[in-house]
Amino acid sequence: MSTWSTPPFSPQRLSNLNSNGPPRGGNAPARGGDAAARLLDRYKVRSAAYVREKTAQMEFLKSQKMSNDYLRQMPRRWQAGDVYSPHDLSPIEMQKWRKRSLPNSDVVDSLGINPLDMYKNFSLIEHFTTPSGMINHSKLTRLRPVNQRKVAKMVRRVQGMGLYPTVHAHPEMLRDQFFSSRQR
Repeated sequence: MSTWSTPPFSPQRLSNLNSNGPPRGGNAPARGGDAAARLLDRYKVRSAAYVREKTAQMEFLKSQKMSNDYLRQMPRRWQAGDVYSPHDLSPIEMQKWRKRSLPNSDVVDSLGINPLDMYKNFSLIEHFTTPSGMINHSKLTRLRPVNQRKVAKMVRRVQGMGLYPTVHAHPEMLRDQFFSSRQR
């Protein structure tokens, strides 16, 4: 029978597991509490590095957005060597350099037509398609989104029915190009 100075599961013995004992030397046994502490320290270091990296990224994105906002507000593009006075940076002067947007004149609305009913009008279809038969973008047609969709649907229907070619201009339009001076 062996005699223990302290029982194997005493509170004193359990509290010693996490306490800082003698430094680990060559053959000192590793204790469970030390491994958990090292793991927590490693996690804290990695977590702090991640937070620093994310903060730096957010600061960079904020500064980039701010500079883009300033560039959007300043319509005049300054060149190297340009001389300006403080008056040139006033809103009134900057307004002179602002790009004028083209007025949205929707042809379909102004004519009061329904594009889906105009599928036999090849000159109208040609106006909204490229020479290769593709539908022009709304930046070129200057149509409202509702009318752009109607025109696109009209062109797809006409091409699907085989009335308008999908790879080149309509023969009637080609004839007018080559024989414009000739009377019909």
